[in-house]
Amino acid sequence: MQEFVFGLLSFICILKGLTCLQWTMKVQNQVNGTLGQNVILPCVFTHPKQNIYTGDIIVKWIQGNNHEPIFQCKLHNQTNGQDDNCFDQSSSVRTSLQGNARKGDISLRINNLQFTDDSRYTCRVELDYDTFNKHTTLNISAPAQILSLSLDLQIQGMLKCIAQGKPVPQIKWTSSSGPLENVPNEISSCNYIVISSVLVSDQDVYTCQAVNTLGQDQKTVPPNHPNWFGLLVTTTILGWLLSLGLGALILVEIMRRKRSAQKAMLRHIGAQSAETSIYQTNEAVYANIGCETRQGDVYSTGALREERKVEMFSRAPNNRPTGPPPDIDEK
Repeated sequence: MQEFVFGLLSFICILKGLTCLQWTMKVQNQVNGTLGQNVILPCVFTHPKQNIYTGDIIVKWIQGNNHEPIFQCKLHNQTNGQDDNCFDQSSSVRTSLQGNARKGDISLRINNLQFTDDSRYTCRVELDYDTFNKHTTLNISAPAQILSLSLDLQIQGMLKCIAQGKPVPQIKWTSSSGPLENVPNEISSCNYIVISSVLVSDQDVYTCQAVNTLGQDQKTVPPNHPNWFGLLVTTTILGWLLSLGLGALILVEIMRRKRSAQKAMLRHIGAQSAETSIYQTNEAVYANIGCETRQGDVYSTGALREERKVEMFSRAPNNRPTGPPPDIDEK
């Protein structure tokens, strides 16, 4: 519909002998980039009010079918005004505007390319009166690279090689005894990874080679060591034992702290029980002063003295002095 409108306007301009400027936007259908490198997605536009427009210029780059742009910035001035950068404070540090939006260049720069950048992109410009956009595709490629070469910890005697690349590389094995044929390659479901394993002995040297159309990489074991297999197995076992030892030490320390906490709690409970017992005993003593029932086995010396005083005065209730009682010597 938009193209029809612009076509109609162009036809009217031709009839009237006028020069009319239409919306145009130039992008590449496909841009190739290399993993870990930088790339620029070109996008240049013109619009019908190129020479007279004063207002906001909003730039958006959208990845895939997402609604939120990966880059967005806004300028306010005449399109042919002075040079100025258009920043997006919320976007990733890997993305930035390469061109000048006022001059119609809104190319996007992406640094340190990742496999997740492999996608379709929409270049969009929004003016106060209209919006225009086009699509481009970024294709990420990567030469073959070996990520690791080590013993398989799940299968004894197996050497595992993990490689990555786009296109997905093929892994080839050789040993000091010759090439190893028909070794299967297992392709991972993500990040263009391939895995291959071979049964090894400590008598041979083994080389894993990863190859795709962009390059190759290889690693060899042992790295000039006379008993590499035994060393590798020993190192693996020692790693396991060290992990188990550390786990045991941590468990022992946890149990020790738990026992210490239990002992401290028991001591605290014992102290509280003792305080409660003493408090209850004193309550019983003071409650029984002046009564016939005695608990001499729990009385203190002071309590006995006070009890004897009370008994002596209780025997002569009619002759109690009004003043303080005289001291009574203990026998």
